[in-house]
Amino acid sequence: MFLRVRHAVVSFLIFCLLIASHYSFAATLDNPGGDEIDETTVLGDALYPAKLEEISPNLNINSKVAILDSGFSREAAMFMGLYLPVKVVSEKDFISNQSSITLLIIPTGGLSSLKEPEKFKTALNRFVEYGGNLFAFCQRLGKDYSLLPVPAGESLQGYGWLEDQSSVENSAILLQHSTIVSGVTSAKPHINIDGFFTVFPRNSKIAINKRVNGQPVFLIYKSGKGNVMASTFFTDWAYMHLRSTWDEIFIYTGMLKLSGISVTSDAVKRPGQGRNATFQPASLPPLGFSVQSDNEIYNLGEKATFTIKIWNYEYKRRTIKVYYDEKAQKVELNPHGFSQITYSMPVFSTRRLWVYFYDENEIFLQTLKRGYIVVYPETVEEIIKREEGVSKTVNSE
Repeated sequence: MFLRVRHAVVSFLIFCLLIASHYSFAATLDNPGGDEIDETTVLGDALYPAKLEEISPNLNINSKVAILDSGFSREAAMFMGLYLPVKVVSEKDFISNQSSITLLIIPTGGLSSLKEPEKFKTALNRFVEYGGNLFAFCQRLGKDYSLLPVPAGESLQGYGWLEDQSSVENSAILLQHSTIVSGVTSAKPHINIDGFFTVFPRNSKIAINKRVNGQPVFLIYKSGKGNVMASTFFTDWAYMHLRSTWDEIFIYTGMLKLSGISVTSDAVKRPGQGRNATFQPASLPPLGFSVQSDNEIYNLGEKATFTIKIWNYEYKRRTIKVYYDEKAQKVELNPHGFSQITYSMPVFSTRRLWVYFYDENEIFLQTLKRGYIVVYPETVEEIIKREEGVSKTVNSE
């Protein structure tokens, strides 16, 4: 009895420390939802019905599922607590000891704020090499994913939330059935996505693709004796901002099952969901489109660089006409080819770059927009001081 009480107290203290150590960027515009999602449609019943006042930590220091205390770790701990008790491990503790962990979960932005990234990468490789399971949520930049283990001679590259536009409504496309999506009922599920992968290990299984461009957003591959599950999902952040969906609830149940972990009997379940519910797999779209930028938050007058990407998934040659910022450009695509346009400009106000795609016959295909924020170099203190100075001048006159 005493041990159970002690464990409960320790878990609560860990949770308090987790909140206190929450990294500063998590409270700013630098987050996966800061660009405003592509869609404005209210998903209604498709959203998981969370109430912040009813959310409480579900921690147990003996849990085999560990949340890395980095990035949006508070959100990740709260969200994964829907399924089973979890524990929180610091970067330092993970580097020194991984023996008690079966599944390590890296929160949204967790790879972006490490104190010793190279030591952590070495420890992460050792953990997976000897049979550990690893799952990563969305990261700030595509280069952050390079810290994840990969087989020898392979690499993992893509785009993070500061480079891509977030989306949720029918944002994904399912090309086949798998354990990960066993509870999902639509081939175009609602998932909080911000980013995608462009280069990945050859032994990867692509569980989920991004609908608008057809590129992978959830990969599973072996590295050593363990499994790596890399995603560009920010469900943990979305859960604490009342934006997570029922489709996502099922996906993480599948992820835990794939890791050999059973959810608790009181884990969240959708009322009335049939056990045999399934979906008819979809096909890749004929063409894929995306718009990326080198950042999402710019200083006034800073140069922003955008890349407009087009994929041809057909066996025939295509000519696509692209319109953006009063510019027009024709793009030739070989069968199963790829092309991109690079566009740079100084930015002076918060807005979105709108891009319109048409086919050879001027038939409309797709509209995409890339949101970005422009900030002034002044600090809050400088603004207050300046405003106070103006007020004094006016009063003296």
